[in-house]
Amino acid sequence: MNSKILEKTSEPNKINLGVIILAGGKSSRMKSNKVFLKINGEPLLMHVVRETSKISDHIIVAIGKYDKEEDYASILPRFVKIIHDKTETKAASYGMLTGLEAIESDYAIILAVDTPFININVIKQLHLEVQGFDTAIPIWSNGNIEPLFAVYNVATTLVAVRNAVKEGEVRIKDVINKLSHINYVPIERFTDSATKFNCFFNINTPEDFKNAKQALRRKHSTK
Repeated sequence: MNSKILEKTSEPNKINLGVIILAGGKSSRMKSNKVFLKINGEPLLMHVVRETSKISDHIIVAIGKYDKEEDYASILPRFVKIIHDKTETKAASYGMLTGLEAIESDYAIILAVDTPFININVIKQLHLEVQGFDTAIPIWSNGNIEPLFAVYNVATTLVAVRNAVKEGEVRIKDVINKLSHINYVPIERFTDSATKFNCFFNINTPEDFKNAKQALRRKHSTK
């Protein structure tokens, strides 16, 4: 399906949740911009946009300060907003700041562009889990967390990000440390077995990209 005909709909699955996709910068290990890597003939970014558009009409793609907006616009639906980072520094917190300042919702899920196995059931549950908290972050049994597949309270997180950046603390961990009310959601709570691992898989290396292509090919062949 052509991305240009993917438009806003009034599907009953839509929820009041913004989507911020961090898509700025090149990967040193991939030697190219992951955004435009194609899986099943479609750029990686569009896999994330297509899935999240099933539940939200408020999608922002945060790109690097010097990234060419027209390159992104050429593959994205018209309703997706493209916003440039204000600094050329490559850090996820700057992408968070860019997106949070532009999103028009009380809560937003922040996603990395290199997660092709987005699962909207997980997003919906995180949206429920974040109520009353600053953020709902998936956590593994070994203590590892998934801050780039988490839902955040826009107002409180924006304050935290601004303070972190002002103090020169640009890691996601630094931002989270400035949040007071965190709901760490155990991975086991996501009952959809298909999400246990694939949902949080991200592409960092050529081998990861190869594995993702094979997995998505198998997924589509079984439909």
